[in-house]
Amino acid sequence: MSGRSSDRLLTGRTIAAALAIAFSVSPSHAQPQHRLPSGYKWGRCLLVVQGETRISGRCSYQIEQGGDFNIQGPHQVFAGIDYPDTHSGAGEMSKDYWAVVYKDGDSWAGYANGDVRDTHGEGKDWGELHREGACYVGNEVKVCLWR
Repeated sequence: MSGRSSDRLLTGRTIAAALAIAFSVSPSHAQPQHRLPSGYKWGRCLLVVQGETRISGRCSYQIEQGGDFNIQGPHQVFAGIDYPDTHSGAGEMSKDYWAVVYKDGDSWAGYANGDVRDTHGEGKDWGELHREGACYVGNEVKVCLWR
């Protein structure tokens, strides 16, 4: 092989290697890391309401003192992180399902949104929930959280 052909081959390999490295670390190819509000963590969740599975798998969650908790589907957006925080309910938005489970006297209760765009509960009373391992179960609902 002549010196000139060898130089071209070496230059071609160098360019190919440089492009491979550039694309492998390029932000457009990197998996985005979704930021969470303070106090939230990633876990695994299950939310089934009236036989409809709304969240199954990766989720974000927050546990409050006393054991009350909320879960959010993996595509949820948060004020002050994903969009400006207006400090008013009018500026809230939702892009995934969510649920809240809370202590109500001596029993547990909860609610969730009925559509991914809803920022308010669907208004349906779940009634009393009882704990089964990592899940809280009612007549037509099952909410589970694994940290």
